[in-house]
Amino acid sequence: MSKKIILLLASILSVGAFAHTIEFGFENEQYDSKYNTSDVFMPYVSGSITPKNSALKLDFKYLYQDQYGKERAEGTNARFKTKRDRFEMFVSGYKYNNGNFTLSPKVGFRYEQWDINDNSSSSQAKRTLGLRFFPDMTYKLSDTTNLYLSGFTGPVFAEVDKKSRLGEVGSETYNSDWYQEVQLLGIRHRLPNKDSVWASIYNEYKYSEDSSEYIRWQLRIGYNWNATSKLAINPFARFDLHYNEEDIKKNSKTYKDTRDKNETRLGTTFNYKIDPTLTFVGEVYWQTAMQEAYNGSSSPDKDRMFYKLGLRKSF
Repeated sequence: MSKKIILLLASILSVGAFAHTIEFGFENEQYDSKYNTSDVFMPYVSGSITPKNSALKLDFKYLYQDQYGKERAEGTNARFKTKRDRFEMFVSGYKYNNGNFTLSPKVGFRYEQWDINDNSSSSQAKRTLGLRFFPDMTYKLSDTTNLYLSGFTGPVFAEVDKKSRLGEVGSETYNSDWYQEVQLLGIRHRLPNKDSVWASIYNEYKYSEDSSEYIRWQLRIGYNWNATSKLAINPFARFDLHYNEEDIKKNSKTYKDTRDKNETRLGTTFNYKIDPTLTFVGEVYWQTAMQEAYNGSSSPDKDRMFYKLGLRKSF
């Protein structure tokens, strides 16, 4: 890296010009023995930059996924991509207030690219770009209770290498995909001891052109516990109310068939403030998901353990 670039980065991150945070950590997913080829390790770096005397905020994250479970696979079981780079960047800061109503939108993108297995003729995602709009809103019911909406929605542009989703030879680009994750109706209540409880109805929708379309409705609940002045523990639970995925590959034997993949997740996030500028963060959860094929046949449930640890520094 040239001296000019180093000097530029130093000036952007200068404490006198900006308030900022930086976080280093890793995420890890481990599955039961039947599905352990899906095991992944994901180191990441993330952070935020806020110009002083400005409401503007820039959040960013880079994550690398190594699907180390594929090392256990042999032959055709190892045919799919095993490595992924993910880049995210979001801008926020604008707020609209009208009485008890507040709108706090955020916009940005997620870009992902995968290593491709050139020895495979199967369809493989090569790169995707997802544009994301977060129309986050709150409505104050009282000094202790708020309604909220949070999450994102937006288009996805995908390039598929090798065989396309229609089974044709060559690369193909899809411009009509869509993805959203939104807590459409949430309520949060602060208790007299400053802890809080919350619950929400969550919707997830994903449309992959010439591939599949699914919709999920989920109940989410949680408790934010200030265990000490330095330690916060936030247990949560997620229960699927409805999950339906439809095959929309027109040349598929299961075209227009549907399947169910109900999931349950139990876990907690936590953070420990080592000093006023240094925080240890983490998350752990257990998840089980029903596995069903479009033809109606089922497999054993897919169980996952997830772990995340990170160290965040504020400047």
